[in-house]
Amino acid sequence: MPVWQELRNELKDRKFEVITVACDTKGAEAAASWIHAAEPEHPSLIDSEHRVPELYGTRNVPATFWIDEDGHIVRANDPIFARRRSPDTDQVSINDAYLDALRDWVSKGSESIYVQGDTATRLHMMTESMENIHAMAYFRLGSFLSQQGHGEDAVAHFKSAHELMPQNWNYKRQAWNLGDIERDYGTTMQEARQDPASQPFRPSLDLPTP
Repeated sequence: MPVWQELRNELKDRKFEVITVACDTKGAEAAASWIHAAEPEHPSLIDSEHRVPELYGTRNVPATFWIDEDGHIVRANDPIFARRRSPDTDQVSINDAYLDALRDWVSKGSESIYVQGDTATRLHMMTESMENIHAMAYFRLGSFLSQQGHGEDAVAHFKSAHELMPQNWNYKRQAWNLGDIERDYGTTMQEARQDPASQPFRPSLDLPTP
């Protein structure tokens, strides 16, 4: 059973719910098979228009948000996997520290040390800027052209989005998934991750020590 499903089953009687969103410009068909294979009991949504990353200011996946019963984001954009695989040993481990932090929040609410203040929450979300707005427009246009079968025409618009917001890995990964990263963009995933302009592929997790 997936880790998030286990946590949801453990805490669902305490008004805790897990909602997962798969963001894939290729459409529902690209993500549906993975969701069906996991057989989730919690709401599992598919965002083919990339609206959730835009509204929540994310720049890569995974991105985890804690939302309280009043609809307020109390912890934002955690770049974590519940189940982790070591790139060195290929060993799988459970992210118990993060799951315990979630349990603490469910138990203590706003008194949990893992709840962020408004300022910290906003700092963990991508700020609105003209560069971001323009990049978003280019990305949307590239996505539309690709979905309409004009993949070659989409590349120029994706490149404009990447140039304006090089730290937005969502824009890069979606574009590369729709085409050929080496042929269309003259790079590789490893080279892109080493580019200083891209910033860290996944920022470190800011989790207080109990």
